[in-house]
Amino acid sequence: MSTKNNLIYVLIIAIILFSVITTFNTSIVTEAQVVKGPKSDIVMIKAVPLDQAVAALRAGDIDYYLFGLRPAQAAALVGATDIKLYKAPAGINSFILNPAPDPKGLNPFSIREVRFAINYLINRDYIVTTVLKGLAAPMYCQVSPYDPDYTVVFDIIARYEFKYNPALADEIISKALKDAGAEKVGGKWLYKGSPIKIKFVIRVEDHRRVLGDMLASELEKLGFEVERLYMTFREAIPTVYSSNPADFKWHIYTEGWGKGVPEKYDYTTVNQFYAPWYGWMPGWQEPTFWNYKNDTIDELGKKIYRGEFASKEERDSLYRRATELGMLEAVRIFVVTTLDSYAARAEVSGLTLDLGAGLRAPFNLREAYVPDKKVLKVGHLWVWTEGTAWNPIGGFDDVYSVDIWRAVYDPWTWRDPFNGLPIPFRVTYTVETAGPKGSLNVPKDAFIWNATLRKWVYVGEGVKATSKVTFDLSKFIGSKWHHNITITWADVLFPIYHIYDLVYNETKASVEGGIASTNKEVLPMFKGFRIVGDKYLEVYIDYWHFDENYIAEMAVPPGYGAGGFASNPWEIVYATDFLVFDEHKYGYSESTAEKLGVPWLSLVLKSHAEDIKKKLTELKDKKLVPDTVFTLPDGKKLITTEEAIKRYEAVIKWIDTYGHAEISNGPYYVYVYDPANQYCELRAFRDPTYPFSPGTWYFGMPESVNIVSVGLPTVVPGGDAQVVIELKGPTPLHVKYLIKDPVSGEVVTYGLGTSVAPDRFLIQLSSELTSKLRPGGIYEITVIGYSDRVALLSSEKHFLSILNIQPLQAGIASVAEQLRSDIATLTKQVSTVTTQVGGLSATQQDIIKALNNATASITTAIYVLIILVIVDIIVTVVVRRK
Repeated sequence: MSTKNNLIYVLIIAIILFSVITTFNTSIVTEAQVVKGPKSDIVMIKAVPLDQAVAALRAGDIDYYLFGLRPAQAAALVGATDIKLYKAPAGINSFILNPAPDPKGLNPFSIREVRFAINYLINRDYIVTTVLKGLAAPMYCQVSPYDPDYTVVFDIIARYEFKYNPALADEIISKALKDAGAEKVGGKWLYKGSPIKIKFVIRVEDHRRVLGDMLASELEKLGFEVERLYMTFREAIPTVYSSNPADFKWHIYTEGWGKGVPEKYDYTTVNQFYAPWYGWMPGWQEPTFWNYKNDTIDELGKKIYRGEFASKEERDSLYRRATELGMLEAVRIFVVTTLDSYAARAEVSGLTLDLGAGLRAPFNLREAYVPDKKVLKVGHLWVWTEGTAWNPIGGFDDVYSVDIWRAVYDPWTWRDPFNGLPIPFRVTYTVETAGPKGSLNVPKDAFIWNATLRKWVYVGEGVKATSKVTFDLSKFIGSKWHHNITITWADVLFPIYHIYDLVYNETKASVEGGIASTNKEVLPMFKGFRIVGDKYLEVYIDYWHFDENYIAEMAVPPGYGAGGFASNPWEIVYATDFLVFDEHKYGYSESTAEKLGVPWLSLVLKSHAEDIKKKLTELKDKKLVPDTVFTLPDGKKLITTEEAIKRYEAVIKWIDTYGHAEISNGPYYVYVYDPANQYCELRAFRDPTYPFSPGTWYFGMPESVNIVSVGLPTVVPGGDAQVVIELKGPTPLHVKYLIKDPVSGEVVTYGLGTSVAPDRFLIQLSSELTSKLRPGGIYEITVIGYSDRVALLSSEKHFLSILNIQPLQAGIASVAEQLRSDIATLTKQVSTVTTQVGGLSATQQDIIKALNNATASITTAIYVLIILVIVDIIVTVVVRRK
């Protein structure tokens, strides 16, 4: 081989080797550089008073604010270049009324008619336009004009749609109170000689103070003695939600709610706000308290919750009935949904606007960042209050804990931020169903916890279930908890055991009665569990839904998690069970804590963590492990004593290091929790076993649905008419409409618009319908545009004019008759003159004939003219833009 050829050969080999080495090194670098966890390294969260939020943003003290601004603050920021607003219908304001009977007097709100009449004392339109500067919409039930299920019940809402009418309220209330034995003396309501007093708990941090004062003044005008109890969150929550309604610490409370997720097909809200069984109606399902009861609403609510329907139509029918009964019972009266304005500095990136929760969605703390900075600074109204409790069994009832917690744990499933449908999160799933009418065989080796035998047992032969969901736990099993302990099947089965034992173990159920009572209605749906391979869990459940994602969501195993499942290592809950059920040192729920006079357990409080540490130390020293919980029916052990002790030691070390016991599995861990200084610091959890990287949960901004135009005809009674609607938004689009008589309040008709193009719809008004409309009347038409791809509706109200042509017809006939009369008179006069002069000439006869013909022609012309005018009006209005 020549020297030249040798050089070429060596060069080729060198190029090949260089390429291979470069590729190999690149793959190594790429693998090493994969970042796990969230976008920002550190999140610093502190309390910022609402009045100071904008100044804190502008000063750079915070990068974004997790609480909605006041309307005036938001209005002042319109057009600002340094701060960006993100708006979402994420808030709800309601009044909850105490319906408990008073054996020593008369509680007016124990009377349904009185409660219902309160609706007429609330000036919702004034609240929306003046108090909230248009950043709200009136609410009359649990869904607002922005919610998908509004289209299911909007005709019911239209039938009521309470207007401010204090005279009507006075009339209804007066009759009800007199029937109950009360009397009005000197303008004041008395019962057995004593004034009827109302204790009104009014929140002071936001516009609820105005709402409370407005209603209190109306009640005083009616003759009630109102005690205005002004309170902050930390005072109001235990006063209302931890007390026995029969103790009458309150009669009315100004509720405020932050939505958690957008909801495509609601099954929780209707239960939470109306159904006693769910635990959020007065009495709170605590067995030792007086409890509001309504078996009919409970039955409807449970059917909706448990999927006891065979079609969407049947589900909607149940939903409609529950909604109307809830409105009529009026224990909870809705006022407005607020279009909350969240503010962030303009340079903040990675934000997703959730159509249910705004910037409070779990995606944002994970993905938000400031370019070239590792620290994200976040403000909230509070970080901690006396109503804040971080525990996965009965805590996380306030937005201040939940909003931080969502960055600390990973749920198994969540909701799409735009359309509101369930989506996989930490686990994926496949669904098999025989529903709504069929059933599947549950394998005989599926197992379930038997609280009587205190062990896992096979379900055996002959067990059926409607659906089967197989969860892939590849991103969960084998990854690490924050304290560097591997997540195992023991962490999955312990929460299932825990809820079954809490519900069916009489001793535990007597302590946490509210939690036991609510979950007792849900657990019978679960027919068995089965572990398949290393990382698959089969769940068999008696549940069906027309959207299979809801089947998967419902099949997430029952157990602690506070929005998720298996959110904490089992050993922490094992220790706290001793503190709650054996020593009665804490309560998992607020009502139990109040009942026993003990603290509400919170893992982030140092003193609570120290008690957990002591218990774990005791368990370690005694080598106590719940062996039966970790022993499967086939005898397989999920954990050894040595492994359990290692876990105890890891938690003890964590508490010594961080001063709290909050350990979870999400993108951040709690580095500092300082309730005294209203401060929390989160640090990124970048363990290589964590499955997600920055950008995984970024969705950005949703595309909205907008009504571009509504073409309204002037309707002629007895004639066909059309309303033309044009929408803009993500397809497929839909239109619903409702026509209402604003005078009588009667709903004339409602239905679906007919699609003639992807963005254009017709509402057909038949001659049969228009013939029933009042000539000369004005009718209100509500048009709703919506999409399958976003959970936010667009609605508008317009007015249809009904032409009254009867007076016009009469006028034309009168003019024509007068014209004929005048011509006849003229003809007679001409004839008389002609007779006197010797008869008509041929020309004169032609003139008279022409006059008679003209009479008919003019009459016809007038009719034709008016018809043309009407047609012109109709044509012109049909093509008119909004």
